[in-house]
Amino acid sequence: MGPMRLACAAAAALLAAGAARADDGLPAEGQPAPGFRLRALNPAAGAAVVDLEGLVGEEAEDPGARLVLLSFSASWCLPCRKELPVLQELDREFRGRGLRVIAVNIDRDEAGIAEARRQLEAAQVTFPVVSDRFNLLARRYLGERSPLPSVFLIRRDGIIARVERGYGREAPAFLRAEVRRALGPSRAAAAAPK
Repeated sequence: MGPMRLACAAAAALLAAGAARADDGLPAEGQPAPGFRLRALNPAAGAAVVDLEGLVGEEAEDPGARLVLLSFSASWCLPCRKELPVLQELDREFRGRGLRVIAVNIDRDEAGIAEARRQLEAAQVTFPVVSDRFNLLARRYLGERSPLPSVFLIRRDGIIARVERGYGREAPAFLRAEVRRALGPSRAAAAAPK
């Protein structure tokens, strides 16, 4: 096979792989977020059970919720540990503007779950962290291979606004910029004279 044919075959293979990834059945931007109802590892943060439909969609019960930041993590994931204080900071900074942070812990064994609880306590996490011990929710959002950390921003209408599976960017700047973009300008900024 000549160089031109080889290049064409390689391009076709890449296009086919991209098409398969785009149609892998996993939730994507512009699609409804799969619902869930899971127990919290840290019920002192607000609720023993967290229900996504209580925050987004037609039956949402939280009138102040405008955006849900859903982050998948595990106790053994070093980037996830680095992300935890960032999520805490975002929750504190943007809760008043309608952000609701929920972390989904995918540890499967008792030792990992216990370690996750220790990490949450040490970080003084005040947003809910739910346990997906059997990885049922993780498989719905991430597939069989769960790249961590992975983040989904879900609008009030239940539609996914942003997906980052296994992002490798600098977490603080990246997450803050995405939350600001999704929430839009603050009321104070919008009301400021020009």
